[in-house]
Amino acid sequence: MTAATNPLSPVFFAHGAPMLAVEDTAASRFLKGFAASRPKPDAILILSAHWETEGLKLSAPGRLRTYHDFRGFPKALYEISYPAVADEAHVNAAASLLTDAGYEVELDAEWGLDHGAWVPLSLAYPAADIPVVALSLPHGSTPASLHALGRTLSPLAAEGVLLAGSGSTTHNLREIAPQGSQTPAWAKDFDKWLDDGLASGSIAWFKNLEAAPDFRRNHPTEEHLLPLFFAFGAGGPGARPELLHRSYEYGALSMSYFKFAA
Repeated sequence: MTAATNPLSPVFFAHGAPMLAVEDTAASRFLKGFAASRPKPDAILILSAHWETEGLKLSAPGRLRTYHDFRGFPKALYEISYPAVADEAHVNAAASLLTDAGYEVELDAEWGLDHGAWVPLSLAYPAADIPVVALSLPHGSTPASLHALGRTLSPLAAEGVLLAGSGSTTHNLREIAPQGSQTPAWAKDFDKWLDDGLASGSIAWFKNLEAAPDFRRNHPTEEHLLPLFFAFGAGGPGARPELLHRSYEYGALSMSYFKFAA
């Protein structure tokens, strides 16, 4: 691996519902244009809300299976394959940073890429010609622990690796509505609170998520929000957010995309 002329800014991808992969929406159009004005990464390391594990896991080198971790969707979704490969050099680089920082990390050859990873990547980088390494979301994670995890891996950005978190800034599937429905105030208000916290530059803002407006209405469980803090930390000291795109799908599902840079 060689140092990048300009380190790649870490990003947060909203992956929405699996139908994002095949529907024409504002978010899918954003993702399809994502790579056009950015340097091509040498590799991508992605942490998805859908790979929750006991302890920390990392893709083992080799071809990653496209994991269709959903049911009841159109056949076209199950026919999508994203044949990315985790290459040994980038797996080793990530594992070394983690172990040097005191993390215990296990290489995993079974999981591959769930829809939280392959849906946004298949839209942003459809050729699947960039090495991809998946990182798991350990049970018991907090905003602070994910921020620290991102900080640990932040040196990879200077080596041409795009560090990405994938989830959703609002995620209450019990309150979604037909596509095109009006977005409720409680979802917009939560995004505003989140924007203010990220702009502060301090992970301490997020110490008590329960204090956020309508937190449990937006996140009955917090796994879809946590990858945002991984990307925030991966931006390094002094990182600030840039909101690249925001739209809403199914009423209350926020499709927010950020990059983080000092």
